Amino acid sequence: MAHITTLRAERGVSLIEVMVAVLVFSVGLLGIAMLQMRGAQFTKDSSSRTAAIVLARSLAESMRANASVAIPADGSASAYLYDGSKTYSKDDCATTNLTTPADVAKRDLACWQLALAANLPPPPTGGKVATVTKDASLGTLVIRVSWTGVADNADASASQSYSFTYLQ
Repeated sequence: MAHITTLRAERGVSLIEVMVAVLVFSVGLLGIAMLQMRGAQFTKDSSSRTAAIVLARSLAESMRANASVAIPADGSASAYLYDGSKTYSKDDCATTNLTTPADVAKRDLACWQLALAANLPPPPTGGKVATVTKDASLGTLVIRVSWTGVADNADASASQSYSFTYLQ
């Protein structure tokens, strides 16, 4: 008779063990899924950062090839200055009417802006994708590219940027 009493007491134990195992397994799978999601986000952010660096340096190389208007020797304004507000079209990039170095600079900026738009997520509202400014104290041009990256927490800004200084 003692044997039958022991079986009755153990009757629901297997079900509880299975439920606990399923709960632990589910928490583990959720952790792996979150890890995978964050990895994909950081991969995307890394890709954006790489594109920003390549595109900023690409514009610098265009400036180097068109040095007479990048940082003019006579002290006049650079043809490559860009405040981020002008929007260029595909026609501006595809133009073959390049009679002056300033025309070449305009085409370079147009192609650069289109490449930025195609390869980078735009920065948060109100931010400029790119600017080219002059640092008068150093006599250089500063190329700045911005995009939306991954915020580490809810309080952090997702805005990312890369600056490259061009010196002739």
